[in-house]
Amino acid sequence: MKRDCPTIQELLAFDAVARHSSLTLAASMLCVTISAVSKQIASLETFLGIKLFLKMGRGVQLSDAGRIYWLKVSPALRAIETATFETRAGAGSTSVLTLSCVPTFFTRWLIPRLPQFRVVHPQITLSFSKHIAPLEPMPMSVDAAIRYNPAEAAGVVSEYLAGREFGVIASAALTRNGAQPLREPSDVLVHTLLHHEEAQAVWSQWAVTHGVPGNQLVAGPRFAQYSALIQAARCGLGIAFVPRVLVADELADGSLVTLFGETIAVEHGHYLCYRPDRVHMPAFVAFRDWLMKAGAAQGA
Repeated sequence: MKRDCPTIQELLAFDAVARHSSLTLAASMLCVTISAVSKQIASLETFLGIKLFLKMGRGVQLSDAGRIYWLKVSPALRAIETATFETRAGAGSTSVLTLSCVPTFFTRWLIPRLPQFRVVHPQITLSFSKHIAPLEPMPMSVDAAIRYNPAEAAGVVSEYLAGREFGVIASAALTRNGAQPLREPSDVLVHTLLHHEEAQAVWSQWAVTHGVPGNQLVAGPRFAQYSALIQAARCGLGIAFVPRVLVADELADGSLVTLFGETIAVEHGHYLCYRPDRVHMPAFVAFRDWLMKAGAAQGA
């Protein structure tokens, strides 16, 4: 029977050479001879009917067609590697969950709490993939994702976790600027306001609460991530309105201060997103229960 797919040996050799631009390094990585790698590449080129590599000095580089092919097959090879690792881990006493999380919440809120989870559930291994973009669908390879204001998606459950309580923050040095005092809410109008590009309406919600003209709060730099926005506020570039859970450390050490001494609940936050079929996985149930309790304990 004529085959319609290359062999795994051919694809592994191709991937190794593409990653290292060297037959020698690829052979070392695969624990085979250079001749064996060369034969697999030649076989794959014959099967595809294209030239995959071009000689460059002592090494090789992908041809245009080879690069296009590699970009298509490489993610599948990584997925096979991950699935194999998780299956081998699951064959023992360990369960593996693949998660995704928005970067700032991941580093500032989730990671500091994971040691607590490991103490309670040492048999569960958490594996983290890249975060999912705002309009990107949930990949099948991800068991759950913590997303910021996720759009409604068919077949995906979204449960509020934390981050709804916002506060106006600024560097301590900025608040001591006598030329531009920050005593009343309307005083923010003479300062630069910092915005998150996915939460541009939150300043308007704050303005309604304080009777400040909302149309005067729309100008100012936009940031794709809260980590950059928070750092900008720390450096005195302006005033930010951010989830309190993301600035707990800065408020504790005094590098940032809360203005006007209050927090406001806004229609934004971080959510745990997952497909309903994941509730049949004991490891996911344990993680979800722990995570939702941690969010509730935050009181945010």
